[in-house]
Amino acid sequence: MHAATLWLCNKAVPVRAAFFILLVSLLGACQPTPRHYAYITNQLANTVSVIDIPSLTVIKQIDAGDAPAGVAVSGDGKLIFVSNPDSMDISVIDGKALTERYRLPAGDGPVGIATNNDGSRVYIADWYRHYISVVDTDKRAVLQQITVGKSPAGMVVDNAAQRLYVANRDDNNVSIIDLATHTVLADVPVGKAPFGLALNKNGKRLYSVNVQDNSVSVIDTGQRRLIDTITVGEWPYCAVVSPDDKFLYVTNQDESTVAKIALDNNAVIAMIDVGNTPEGIDISADGRYLLVANWGDGTVSVIDTTDDTLIQTVETGQGSRAFGNFITP
Repeated sequence: MHAATLWLCNKAVPVRAAFFILLVSLLGACQPTPRHYAYITNQLANTVSVIDIPSLTVIKQIDAGDAPAGVAVSGDGKLIFVSNPDSMDISVIDGKALTERYRLPAGDGPVGIATNNDGSRVYIADWYRHYISVVDTDKRAVLQQITVGKSPAGMVVDNAAQRLYVANRDDNNVSIIDLATHTVLADVPVGKAPFGLALNKNGKRLYSVNVQDNSVSVIDTGQRRLIDTITVGEWPYCAVVSPDDKFLYVTNQDESTVAKIALDNNAVIAMIDVGNTPEGIDISADGRYLLVANWGDGTVSVIDTTDDTLIQTVETGQGSRAFGNFITP
């Protein structure tokens, strides 16, 4: 090959490579930024407030069923499931259109609700009939009902281990359910009146928030037994683990605070003031913002976890509850 031709060919390689990199960058820039939303159930307003996480503002109010309480979000944020105790059904919300798609009947007392990662299965705790309904969302049908303890409330799914954990408030225990067989593997005794549940990232530790004895029970999920008890504030309700597994945050209803617990030694290291009667709590995907739904004043308190300060109060709706997993991943 002629020397000049060889030089031109060699030079063309980096030119084409640079053009390709530029093209990929431009195409990437054109892709929509993933939406990061919080869905807050307002039980006395029959609505769900949608909070945009980056701006920390309510961008929409979605009508739901009667007295919406529990909420669960699929792993891709495309589906949001809301339990409506008074209309005895669940609302299925489209995470893109931000509208209610449809409702499904859900027994006599749907409160606690959870979903698997892709939203193909929804688990509904019936407060009065003491069972968990397993719903196939494609077929829009109940596949099975799993009998658990009295007054099942909070639930959490471990997708990797294929386990469902259920807090049975009036039996003072937590049921461990195998999702492959839909059978109860064990009932682990905890504190008095367990309600909210939280699971750490690797699934080895489960935290049960016990309303009536102001404590959090720590469960070793492998051994299926209680290994520690943490004293928190008055009338605790819900909890969430930070994405790095370093901290547990617990709402204390009667103190209008959030307890921050260091998980290396299970010690309470801070009490953070929030709104009136805090109930639901969740954390943003990057761990920066902690959102707390305040039943008493219809607001959401936003805490900056870098220094544990209340940085904003967002007005949502009457009876803001947000019981469950309400922030998109």
